[in-house]
Amino acid sequence: MSKVFISTTNCGKAHDADIFKVAISIPFTITASGDGYIKLWKNKLLENEQPRDHYISQFINKTGVHHVDVFHSMEAENLELLIITCVSFSGEISFWQFDFNEKKLNRIELFDSPEWNKKSFWAIKWLKSDDQVLSHRLAATDVKGTTYVWKFNPFPKDDGIENTDKTMTMSKLQLQGEMPPPSAEAVFATCVDMSHNGLIATGFANGTIVVSQLSTLRPLYNFEGFGIQGIEQNSNTVRAVKFSPAGSLLAVANDSGSFGCVALYETQFGERIGNLTVPTHSGQSSVESFAHSGWVFALSFNSTGEFLATSGYDSKVRVWDVKSKERVTTLNITAGDIENEDDILLEDENGDSLKYPPVLDVSFINKGIRSGMNSDVNEGLCCVCLDRSIRWYREAGGN
Repeated sequence: MSKVFISTTNCGKAHDADIFKVAISIPFTITASGDGYIKLWKNKLLENEQPRDHYISQFINKTGVHHVDVFHSMEAENLELLIITCVSFSGEISFWQFDFNEKKLNRIELFDSPEWNKKSFWAIKWLKSDDQVLSHRLAATDVKGTTYVWKFNPFPKDDGIENTDKTMTMSKLQLQGEMPPPSAEAVFATCVDMSHNGLIATGFANGTIVVSQLSTLRPLYNFEGFGIQGIEQNSNTVRAVKFSPAGSLLAVANDSGSFGCVALYETQFGERIGNLTVPTHSGQSSVESFAHSGWVFALSFNSTGEFLATSGYDSKVRVWDVKSKERVTTLNITAGDIENEDDILLEDENGDSLKYPPVLDVSFINKGIRSGMNSDVNEGLCCVCLDRSIRWYREAGGN
């Protein structure tokens, strides 16, 4: 089975520094950059409109922004809530609410104490609850290996009395608990994800993955990295963890030396069920199988969980059939993809070539979110690259 994705639009030099993350919401594609800004790119564009002419820019922190995630929900009395959460290189988490009337972002404070701003956070993840009884959750890791989980019920009702005030004060995050690193020594917690069936996974720089119950925060399974061991300057860092939409699978991206591996685990018993691999001419291929010939930076399941997108330092985006574990398409990213020649960045600040830019993040886009031909019946992809570009794609075909 194959899936073909075609380019729909792109934006070169979208930021003034490296773009590290992309988050997809219904109204916006959101990017975070080392230039200290996030940008909200409008998803619904007319045929003759360009992304560069339809975005909102918000300064976050002078140290730069390396993680961003978005919470989008219809809450009390049909109040639409869009909260963008950022992590800066200073270690601070900041929260920004989008005002749909004024079309701008306003900073809000969701922490119950300023002491939280003194910690050095790294990765973040929102989990939107589809059950009105259960709280939404926010998870965050810090550089010492602790994972924190907060409950979020933005507009609780008072004793069943209906509140019609659209400007009512938003509730603060309520700390559910924290999970220590898997060893006595501090170890960098690089990534985190949560599932709708009640699991949370944290990946670490030493190659460990810990899967815990979200309700109790008690560990269920520990996975170890399977990269090449015992070589000088080796890396087996876990760079991304991602649950399938149903939560039955966990995808893990970790380094194996200079290569990138992707493994799949089933979550009921914590068993490894296989790797995603491509042929390699490396002499190390007998030791390990690889998904990319460079580190894998990002993972994204599509809405049904049938396909997984991966992106890597090798300037490629790959889409895999999860059931067969076979690669169904590869997007080879080059500088020539950018439509406007003036927006092509061929070298970084050190003079290194960006003719084939590494892909730092990738995300599936659900049907109907982007505008354009067949967008209502076809899924899409969005990726951000080291040449400071954003690229949007959609699956070919359709009615």
